[in-house]
Amino acid sequence: MHESILAMGLARESEVVDALLEERFEIYIAEDEEEAAQYARSHPVDLLLMDLTDSAVPLTRLIRTVQREQKGRRFPAVVLTPSDMDLPVSRLFRAGANDVLKKPADTDELLARIRNLLSLFGLIEEQYGQTVTIADLDIEPKSRTVTRGGIPIELTAKEYDLLLYLARHVNQVCSREDILKYVWEFEFHMVTNVVDVYIRHLRKKVDRGFKQKLIHTVRGVGYIIKEGQ
Repeated sequence: MHESILAMGLARESEVVDALLEERFEIYIAEDEEEAAQYARSHPVDLLLMDLTDSAVPLTRLIRTVQREQKGRRFPAVVLTPSDMDLPVSRLFRAGANDVLKKPADTDELLARIRNLLSLFGLIEEQYGQTVTIADLDIEPKSRTVTRGGIPIELTAKEYDLLLYLARHVNQVCSREDILKYVWEFEFHMVTNVVDVYIRHLRKKVDRGFKQKLIHTVRGVGYIIKEGQ
């Protein structure tokens, strides 16, 4: 199966599209965010390619729309920009771009960068698909199942996302702000106790009945999963 590229803002008859097809990529050109979401709902996306010339959809929102439909599957984003663009490139990277090229982009260079990103993210995807084990807690990302001491633990989708985020940062303090940003995708400061509520839910399901407690509070900062006491 060939790698799949979801594109927005590209002309169907263009040198870039021709080069991608010649390299045997599967490419789908969405006209808008809704069509991109519809495609991502039923097809794997290996890379997002966005031409900013004709698209008014914010990059951050587009990436999150596709991620949501891909159930959080990780993929790189490449942005093509006009040579006279006033928007700082740094803002595009903060918005989620993994590479930025000014137009007219050299097709050989573009293909090389795409191949490099696909290789890198392939390794990341493989790593992210591996079982996360902390003490007697096992998290299986591919099946989204959780067991502790061999006993299955039933979690809601958001409880699972929160647990996996903490587990992938084992022995690191995760602030409430970062949890809100990366688990709930809140980009702005807001007063909410949603993190604390879900941590209580997780403790009841993951720690209750076990001598070793994994989820700990760091007062005034956030939470941490510790491998040892």
